[in-house]
Formats: sequence, structure tokens, C-alpha cells
Amino acid sequence: MGLAPPSVPDGPPPPPGASSRLSDLDLGTRQRVRRTMRLATLEGSFTQVFLNWTTGAVLVGYMLHLGAAPTELALVSAVPHLSQLASPVAAYLAAALGRRRLLTVVMALVSRLAWLFAAALPLLPVPDEWRPATLILLVLVASLFLAANNTLWTAWMGDVVPERERGRTFGLRTGVMGVVGTTAALAAGAFLDRVAAPLSFQLVLLVAVGTGLVGVAIYLAQIDPPTVAERVRWRQLLTVPWRDVGFRRLLRFTAYWNFVVMLSGPFVVPYLLQELGMTFTQVAIASAITAVTALVTTTLWGRVADRVGHKPVLMLGTVLVGVLLPSGWILAGLTGTLAWIWATAVAEAVAWGAVRLSAFNLALASAPRANRVVFIAMIGLATGLAGFAGGALAGPLLVLLKGFEVPAFGTTWTGYHWLFTIALLLRSQAWWWLRGVPEEGVGRPGDLLRGVRFGPRGGWSRRRGSRPGARRG
Repeated sequence: MGLAPPSVPDGPPPPPGASSRLSDLDLGTRQRVRRTMRLATLEGSFTQVFLNWTTGAVLVGYMLHLGAAPTELALVSAVPHLSQLASPVAAYLAAALGRRRLLTVVMALVSRLAWLFAAALPLLPVPDEWRPATLILLVLVASLFLAANNTLWTAWMGDVVPERERGRTFGLRTGVMGVVGTTAALAAGAFLDRVAAPLSFQLVLLVAVGTGLVGVAIYLAQIDPPTVAERVRWRQLLTVPWRDVGFRRLLRFTAYWNFVVMLSGPFVVPYLLQELGMTFTQVAIASAITAVTALVTTTLWGRVADRVGHKPVLMLGTVLVGVLLPSGWILAGLTGTLAWIWATAVAEAVAWGAVRLSAFNLALASAPRANRVVFIAMIGLATGLAGFAGGALAGPLLVLLKGFEVPAFGTTWTGYHWLFTIALLLRSQAWWWLRGVPEEGVGRPGDLLRGVRFGPRGGWSRRRGSRPGARRG
């Protein structure tokens, strides 16, 4: 009898992201993954400048200059959520073609270049009364491709970064992006306060496109683990994630959270600019305080999550976001002092640092490696539909609440105060939706407070024992 022929693997080897730590990889792969992790932080820095200068105070200020009504202000904040409808399309293309880096680059290019039309809007032959609606449409188009870009990038990085390295890696990336974004926001705020509109907004948008394109170029230098093209039916894209019980619970939390956040989210910047009388520079300073604080807090949250799990961090973070931020906005209006805004900016870094990082990593951990892009796309779709619904309702809700303004505390309790009170009540209950979401290797939520302390060397350490054993729910 002859020897049996050697077996041939059915597909590519497991990607680096299937390992637990970098130390589990061979030297060559480990070096390439480390390089990609560093490049991801660099890419994120350029991308954050683009995002800062095409959203937030810049976009709201541009809309106000064009004469936008409250409903239009709410819509321009809501349509990026609606754009998550593109996520399943991105997942389908990734599964069918198996070329995530190329698809990510294409989607990112379109999402950046679309803003050239937004910058040119004052020069286009569009009636004045149509300009806000036209800008909303352009934001929607750019956001559709940005959502596809984000879905592909998330699944791609999930296959690159080992599981136990994600908290530190993406925590550092988020912190650096925050500082870079803050510097950009301060520069844009000072520029917008000193240069007349619309030229000020046009120049900011043009520079934003340039920095965004640099970030896209960095994608090409990052490794893309080989994948196998799969035949995926549209019905699978919409049904497979919902058949996973644990992931279905995460989807329910995601939908609830984004709905309640967007009920008040679109009106925070208008409230600061119009009700509190802040300048663009002052709004940028608040963002700067948040970002500088986040450089520390996000990294620390990443270390905590790597030790005790992402779910407890997310549960605590939603409570902090729900209680601290609306309370700060309300107190700033009632007292007439911006000290509450500066304090809220610090609280925002602590609270949202926990939420954004842990939600991202919990989604990666909850999605199975096989068809991960399909599961991530469904997260995007749930985020988008719920966020758009909340944002679309925010405008009419604020108009309604303005009819119930009453004297209070020596001033006026406005529609904004009612809106932020509703936000406080609904956001602070979001943790309840996370109770049934499973996460391997995590203890009970109370372990986060009982089992973690700030170590003497600047790190986080457990008070007793090692990380709890795997636990469902």
C-alpha cells in the first residue's frame, strides 16, 4: 500500500483575529499585525478630522446658515442612521467577493468625495429654500457609503486583531482619534468664528475631504487576511443573525439605545449655540475637554474590559451617559453658567468612552467568525433604523414640548429641558436590555465595581483572584 496523499485544507488558514493574543502568532504574522494595528491608529486620526469637520457643530452651523428649521436640523442628524441600510449590501458584497480591503477603499472614497458637492452647494443653482433639504440629501448619500465602509472595516479588523488585544488596541485608537479630532475641532471653531460664511464652511469641508482621502490611502498598507467568497442569499443576511439568541438580545439593546439617544442627540449643539449663546470656539473647547479626558479614560476602560468583560462596562456606561449628560445640560440652562458644560464634557469622556469601546468589542465578540460581516451588518442596520426613528421623532417632539414651557427656578423650563429630562429617564434604563446578552469569560455586573481597582502603576488590576470563568448571561 502506498502512502495516502497529504490532505489539502478546504480554505485559507484561520486569520490572526481568531487567536487570543499576539503572542500566539508566528513572528512574521505578529509583525504584520502589529504594523496594521499602528496604521489603524494613524488612519483613524486622519479619518477623525474628516468626521469632525463634516458633522457636529460644523454641519449644524452650515445648516443654520442655510436657514434650516428645527425639523431639518433633526433630520440632518438622523439621516446618517438611516444610511445603515447600506450595511447589508456591504455584507453581501464582502461575502460574495471576499475582497474586503478593496471594497472598503471604494466605499470610503465615495463617502469622502460626496462632500465636495456639499462644499459647492452655495454656488449651485439651487433655490434658497431648497438648500437645507439638498444638504440633507447629500449627507444621506455620503453616509450610505460611510456606513458600508464602517461595516466592512469592522469585520476586516475583527479578523486582524486578536481577541484579547482588542480592548487596548481600539481603546488607544479611540483616545488618539479623540485628541486629533479635538485639535481639528478647535481649529475649525476658531476659523468659523473669524471668517464669514459660507466661505468658512466651504473651506473647512474641502480640507476635510483631503484628510479623509489620506486615511483611505492608509487602508492599502494594512494586511487583509484571505477569505473565501461565499454564496449568500439576501434572506440569510436578514435572518441568520436573528436566529442566534444571544445576538438577537444584543440587537434589541442596540435598537433601544440608539432610539433613545437620538431623541435628544440632534438638539445638543443647537441648544449650546442658540439657548446658551456659546460660540463655535466654545463648543470646540467643550469637545477638546472631552477628547483630552478620553485619551486617558478610553484606554483605561479598554484595560478594564479586557479583564472583566465588555458587557459590565457597557452596562455601567449607559447609566452614566443617561444620568450625567442630560443633567449637566439642564443645569447649565437653569443656572446660566457654562461651568456645567465643562463638567459635562469631562463626564462625556468617561461615560461615552465606556459605551463606544465596549459596544464595539461586544459586537465583535458576539458575532461568530463565520459570516461575521453579516452579523456586523445587522448591528449597523438595527442602529440605523432605530437611530433614524428617534431622530425623526425628535424634531416634532421638541416643537410639541415647547408648548409646555413654564417658569421654574427663577428662569424658564423650556422645551429643551423637557426633552433632556425624557432622555435622562430613557437612557438610564438601557442597561436592562443587556441583562440577557451572553459574554464568555465575564462575571456579574457588580464585579466591575467590586473586582477592579486602579493599580499603583497606572493600570487596572483585580482585587481578588483571576478573571471569572465563562458565564452565560
